[in-house]
Amino acid sequence: MTRPRVSVCVSTYNHRRYIADCLLSVLSQDVDAEVEIWVGDDMSNDGTSDIVASLAAAWPGRIHHVVHAERQGPIGNLRRMIALADGDFVAHLDGDDFWFPGKLREQMAVLQAAPECAACCANAFVFDDEREAVGIFSNARSQRLGAEGLLRRGNFLNHSSLLYRGAFRNALLDLTPPFIDYRIHLTLGAAGGMAYTSKVLVGYRSNSSGSMLVHDNDAVRRQYFEAIEAALPGVPAKVRADACADFLRRVAFRALRLRRLAMLRAWWPVALQASTETPARFAFRCLGSILMESLRQGMQAFSTSILRARTRIIYFR
Repeated sequence: MTRPRVSVCVSTYNHRRYIADCLLSVLSQDVDAEVEIWVGDDMSNDGTSDIVASLAAAWPGRIHHVVHAERQGPIGNLRRMIALADGDFVAHLDGDDFWFPGKLREQMAVLQAAPECAACCANAFVFDDEREAVGIFSNARSQRLGAEGLLRRGNFLNHSSLLYRGAFRNALLDLTPPFIDYRIHLTLGAAGGMAYTSKVLVGYRSNSSGSMLVHDNDAVRRQYFEAIEAALPGVPAKVRADACADFLRRVAFRALRLRRLAMLRAWWPVALQASTETPARFAFRCLGSILMESLRQGMQAFSTSILRARTRIIYFR
């Protein structure tokens, strides 16, 4: 039988410090598949392009270096690579992240055992921009999720762990930009479901120098809610309300952290309207979500400061 082909879409812009680790982590995967890498280089000007070109020359036919003539932005860059990725399976990987050994083998085994699933995501270990260990991306257990489950629980999936069947590639290309990874996850969840493995298979750099979360957090928040809105039609009322409450909980914590309560006041009527609940009922639902997250964060702060635990969880689920 012909071995399956995996097309890996790598989006990079000024990732000189990280891109070699990223690409070599893919090339070193021990998996029964043909693996090719499509690198979307969004006009890097820090030496990233030279590193990618050097690796592409050393691995002819394995690394395809696509240098854009004009800036595409994160999602435009990714969409260009998805359009080129025609493998049996497609994977996404940000240029500042990397894969652990066995990543592809583990996830392909998951999808082979779950032929009804469109995609698979895995857990990640989190590092800061100086490569110091931060913690675990999520405490979620291995499970299978559809769009409703992803709406109720919010986005806890690591985008650089995403692997999906090539048959669903056009569903992503049909999305109208701009959007963030949560929209991708919800689309695949609705198309065929998402398998999640709690195994730590990815190295994720939190708040790296090129992160959109760092440089345009308001845009991330806006696109996060747009992803929710796009997935709401046809879902049960409780799922709709839970998704909106989870979003507002995120806004509340961000507003407190930045001391920008105007942010919460601005998003309250938007989330309330989308929830279709009465103000009192929705406020009660949001308060419950905020209190639960406060309890989890408080327990983690206790273990960090009193028990001197060094590993923390980024997304509780």
